[in-house]
Amino acid sequence: MWREYYTYKRKKLREARQNFQMIFQDPYASLNPMQMVGNIIAEPLLNYRKITKCELKSEVMHLLSCVGLNEDAYYKYAHEFSGGQRQRIGIARALALRAKLIVADEPVTLVH
Repeated sequence: MWREYYTYKRKKLREARQNFQMIFQDPYASLNPMQMVGNIIAEPLLNYRKITKCELKSEVMHLLSCVGLNEDAYYKYAHEFSGGQRQRIGIARALALRAKLIVADEPVTLVH
């Protein structure tokens, strides 16, 4: 169903945002180099879902596994990964909210 999101007030727009996510083409520019991967993937969960700390870590570990990354990725920084692995991190972050729509700008260009 088409909606004109630009007409939404702040609170309604915030509620709607969890229904769509973006996977950016350039993982180098879309991942914060100052954050560990676990925090990068956890951010949308913390912002949009009520989740306990224990559930949060478990969910992030599950998402890492879903995109083919080991659990040790949780404690590493984005610059420690190859381009394809960074792309997988972006995909995991987009999948975190189980959005109804995920927009992908060449999401698997670097994934081998």
